[in-house]
Amino acid sequence: MLDESLVFQKTEAGVAEMASPALGLPPKIRRALILVDGAKSVSELAPMFRPGEVEPILMDLQARGLVTLSGGVVAEAADRPDAGGAPGAITADVFEEVRRQAMREVSHRLGPNGDALALKIERCKTPEELRVALREAEKILASFLGAEYGRTFAQKIGRDLL
Repeated sequence: MLDESLVFQKTEAGVAEMASPALGLPPKIRRALILVDGAKSVSELAPMFRPGEVEPILMDLQARGLVTLSGGVVAEAADRPDAGGAPGAITADVFEEVRRQAMREVSHRLGPNGDALALKIERCKTPEELRVALREAEKILASFLGAEYGRTFAQKIGRDLL
């Protein structure tokens, strides 16, 4: 995972893409390029995306030569020996812990109203299924407890689900 204190800035190519879009960037990637300003850290950008999305998006922008770390250094995703080099791979232990945290948080915050959602989270067998359930949990928690809480939940729980 990227160090959350890192700050990215647009390269000349990134500034040119903003002025005259030519690459046909997907909307989410373009939004990230717009948000990268040389002042916001990774941790400040993360809440503007779904859990686990900011790192691959920033790495994509960097690979395209549109952003770089402030100071011109190339950021490297932290090597995760447990990830096996596959994007989105996590260990079974991390998966179980994230799933447990999510169930606990939903049950704690919603009480009996969250039982069906907690059960759905418990039944998840893959990280992708869990990501989908966490997006649903984020929306439900936001509707009950406010948008800020929903974002905080997604950021806190989904951080390890890259």
